[in-house]
Amino acid sequence: MWLILNIVVVFWMLIGVLCLQVPPSEFWPAGFVAFSLPVPLVLNFLFLIYWALRRSWLLVLPFAGLILGWTYYARLFAINLGQEIPKEAKTLQVLSFNTHIFNAYDGKQRTASGVSEEMVDWIATHPADVFCLQEFYNNRNTGGYNTAKRIGVRHNKEMYFSIGEFGRKYGDIGIAIFSKHPIIDKGAIHFTKKESINRGVWADIVLEGDTIRIYAVHLQSMSIRAADIENTYSAIGNEESFKKESRNLARRLKRGFIARAVQVEQLLEHVRKSPYPVIVCGDFNDIPFSYTYNQLAAELQNSFVQAGNGIGSTYNGILPFLRIDNQFHSEGLKAYNYETHYEMGLSDHFPISATYVLEPKPEEER
Repeated sequence: MWLILNIVVVFWMLIGVLCLQVPPSEFWPAGFVAFSLPVPLVLNFLFLIYWALRRSWLLVLPFAGLILGWTYYARLFAINLGQEIPKEAKTLQVLSFNTHIFNAYDGKQRTASGVSEEMVDWIATHPADVFCLQEFYNNRNTGGYNTAKRIGVRHNKEMYFSIGEFGRKYGDIGIAIFSKHPIIDKGAIHFTKKESINRGVWADIVLEGDTIRIYAVHLQSMSIRAADIENTYSAIGNEESFKKESRNLARRLKRGFIARAVQVEQLLEHVRKSPYPVIVCGDFNDIPFSYTYNQLAAELQNSFVQAGNGIGSTYNGILPFLRIDNQFHSEGLKAYNYETHYEMGLSDHFPISATYVLEPKPEEER
């Protein structure tokens, strides 16, 4: 019986890996199968321990699954100890943070009174060279909540703010990039014709004579509220209610899978044309076991995998262990000191940061 279950788990794992390659925009059920991949990965590891404790030759089966799926295990848990940044290297520290509009919305009432000054000040005084801020909120008409001024102007940082939603009375919302190094070019990637905070923003930053392109990205939200999760749990035992709540969750997930599959292709199309090394960071609203993440990881290196430790969860909400915020980088750069800042818990996301070393070009090594 245990052998059969182990075979089922390995088969499940293989199907999940295959579904990572399938665009949910073309076959949406693949998104759900890929989403479930952490379950067989964990179960396979438990089977490895089980067969090892029984000293059974059957541990060959989960061990083979472990070897074949090692890349995906690395997405679950990272170990990178003792990394040291080379002396005299050109470095760039990047902070990425979904600020949740600095908590400026009080329920359905748009008001600046709830803006967290502590969050604004934490960002403004962070030592990073570049800030990539999603769901950035700025109210130019209220001095205390003019976050662009408090983060950028006061600390001598250049800024590019791409506005997705705006209002003269309530302020602007979008994605902002702040840099202590010169910004020589910038632009936005609009995923739809309709104005939205879901977009990509890029800026070319000069670092000691070299240029790096930074992308700040906010992909389609999962649109799952804490109340949706709670309602589904509370409906267990009531078949009709449970079906209703489960279908509601499934519809929301399906829409997100499809939208992000299209958006990541638009993003990568732009990234491929970059004449400079790139850093792509932001709120991707997808876990590492998704088509979105898989497409990015196929062309770029993930900074958490390269330089992080532990699970690295970034979602500060009812669902634990979700890493939906990421930083990726291209060749020519190497990541060090990746960190999730759990000390800043005022948003529904935790900030993440990493330091990048610009690797010398072949002619510079001579």
